[in-house]
Amino acid sequence: MTTLAWLCLLLAAALDIAANLLLKASDGFRRPLLGVGAVGLVWGAFGFLALSLREVPLGIAYAVWGALGILGTTLISHRLEGVRFTRRAWAGIGLLLLSVATLHLSL
Repeated sequence: MTTLAWLCLLLAAALDIAANLLLKASDGFRRPLLGVGAVGLVWGAFGFLALSLREVPLGIAYAVWGALGILGTTLISHRLEGVRFTRRAWAGIGLLLLSVATLHLSL
């Protein structure tokens, strides 16, 4: 697997995170331009995910993309909106990171 495939996967996750943040900012599509922007970013995320699938196995790519999207959205939400996490929530984030690392090491 090439570095380019992994970069496409990371870009897909970054676009997914940005789409989630825009979707929140769209206030349930009350601000339609932000909602349309979110849809466009999701479309781009799927495009880069598809490119990564040329070399990264589907199960690994989807797990990494999903986990990074969840982690990024959660941590940015924590930072921007002041969402407070319990110790269990932090443990869940740690387990998610451990899961992705374990999958990556299994390649």
